[in-house]
Amino acid sequence: MSFEKKISVVKLYLSSEISYQDLAIQEGISNPSMICSWVNLFRAVGPDALKPNQKGRKKKLDKHKIDIKAKETEEIIVDTSAEHVKELEDELLKLKIENAFLKELRRLRLEDEAKMRERHLSSKASEENSN
Repeated sequence: MSFEKKISVVKLYLSSEISYQDLAIQEGISNPSMICSWVNLFRAVGPDALKPNQKGRKKKLDKHKIDIKAKETEEIIVDTSAEHVKELEDELLKLKIENAFLKELRRLRLEDEAKMRERHLSSKASEENSN
């Protein structure tokens, strides 16, 4: 049944003192309780409740558009409060310190490995000379 037909039936019921049964007969509706549910939906939610629901699977293209819109919305919402900026600056400083520490640690390890190789080579050379 069309949205317009449902609305007209509901409005007719609300504006007159006709029963569901009589209205169903008058409008050619086989199930009077259907009119009752339309009236209840109309009273609770309004006319939009009587609009037909789309059936079937949604198109993939629609979902893709929704995902794009959601991502755009996420990108637009940026917390620029002073507290948030301060937190980010603190985190950045912490990460810079950690990065510098790891670089220095790597440099020291490479230096130690080079010294170990040097010692190992010099000890081999001294063993060969002594033989």
